[in-house]
Formats: sequence, C-alpha cells, structure tokens
Amino acid sequence: MPRSLVGSCLAILLAVPAVAPAAAADVEGPLNARFQGGWVIVRVPIASDCGGLYTNNAVHGTGTDSGGSERFAGGELVRVERIEVRRGGRVDVFLDLAEQVLAAHQDGPFTLYTPRSCKVQLLVDSPRNAALADLEAALDELFELHAAAREAEASPAWNGRRRAEYPPDYTRTLAEHAAWKAEQANLAVGERMDEAIEEAARVNDRVRSDPDYLAGFAAGVAKARDVSLGDCSSLVGDRLYPETERGRGEAWNDGYQDGQRLAWNLELLRRLRSCWVPVPPAPG
Repeated sequence: MPRSLVGSCLAILLAVPAVAPAAAADVEGPLNARFQGGWVIVRVPIASDCGGLYTNNAVHGTGTDSGGSERFAGGELVRVERIEVRRGGRVDVFLDLAEQVLAAHQDGPFTLYTPRSCKVQLLVDSPRNAALADLEAALDELFELHAAAREAEASPAWNGRRRAEYPPDYTRTLAEHAAWKAEQANLAVGERMDEAIEEAARVNDRVRSDPDYLAGFAAGVAKARDVSLGDCSSLVGDRLYPETERGRGEAWNDGYQDGQRLAWNLELLRRLRSCWVPVPPAPG
C-alpha cells in the first residue's frame, strides 16, 4: 500500500474517536451552565440506596428502573450536582436529594435511627451527537428547574416529602441504649479477664523443672514482650497463637509456648483493667 494511502487511513482512524468527545463537550458545558447547582423537581419516581454513592436510575418514558432500596415518588426535590454527556450520547445527571431519610437498624433490643443523605444518577438515553436544544428539551420533560429550594417547595409539582421524625421519647431510648452498651462492654471485658486468668492458671500447672523446658519458658516470656496489644475495642477479641522454633527440642518448645502464653495473658489482664467503662444512670 502506498505511503500516502496509509497516511490517509491513519488520519481517518485517529480522527474518528475525537468526534464524539468534542460533540459531548459542546453540549455538556451549556447543560451544566443551566442546570448545575440548581434545584429541580423530578417528575418521575426515583430510588436510592442512600449510602453515600450515586444510585443508577435508568429513565424509561415516565418511569425509571433502579435497584435502590429507598423509593421516592415523582415530585422529589433535588439539587443538580453535575451533568455528564457520554460518548454514546447518554446523559448522566447526578442529583442530591434535598431531604434525608431516617434509616432504622437494630442493636440488641434497641431500634435506632440514623439520618442518611440520598444520591441518584439519572441515566437518560439520547441519540449520539444530539443537539443541545434536543437535550435541554429532554431534561425539561424530567425536571422543573428553580433557582432556590424554597422557590421549588412552593411549586404544586413538589411532593412535599420531609424526613421522618424520630419516634416519640427517642431521647430516652438513646439513654437506655448508652447504658446497655456500657454494660455489654463491661460484661465482655469481665469474661475475657476470666479466660485470661484460667489460661494463666493452666500454664502454671504445666510448669516443670526440666532445664530445657525452663530455658524455652524464659525465651517465651521475652518473646511475648515484643507482641503489641491493641486498644480496648480489640482486646476482648485478641488471641495469642504461640510460635515454635525449628531446631529446638520438644521440651524447649513446650516451655517456649507456655512462656508466651503466661506473659501474654498477664499483660492482657493488666491492660483489660483499664477498659472498664462507667455505666450512665438510667433515665428517670
């Protein structure tokens, strides 16, 4: 193939992928200039996992398909975070819902509630290289745009949703939960201390006067001093897996492991004593 023809083909191939991004940029900027940061009422129902990430919502006519766990009726008030126009022509609109949801979770016998913010990523299909006017018209069918949240709330299109209120007497529930958590923490500390005492006592019963055993025992105590323990939240779950050394006899390694166990459990007991927490008084 002549060099001139090869050069022409390369020029065409290199030029093709540059067309879509340029066209996308031509419309993405004006769309953001109009919508980004604005408050809109979404005319279609949407859904979100309300977990800090944007949940996909594929737009189909007057509805959306989404796996989001929290469902919102049409008329939800949102803020447009940004708009991105993809190479294939799809328009992605990132939305932050104005109102949170109150998510319930169970902790022991208590039902607790946590406010969560919700985010939605609307996936709006459009032809490749669609004109700006066509994209604006498509978004205008989905959104009612307002300059401020209060202005949007005055619109008849707003669904009026507010975040649910906490249950009555929830302050008392929180106080009772705090007392229960402290009691549970102290119970776990006490049980772990009992285990450490029992383990140390078993080691003490196994100690023997064999020179090889005692040499290994002393080395094990020294070894355990190099093991770092975590904070109170991890101490109750910490476990020691004593090591052995190759080339040593069975008696030496028995002592080596027992020395590690005894020193480690004694240090664990010392640290656990500072892990008791005061139990808040029960609400009156």
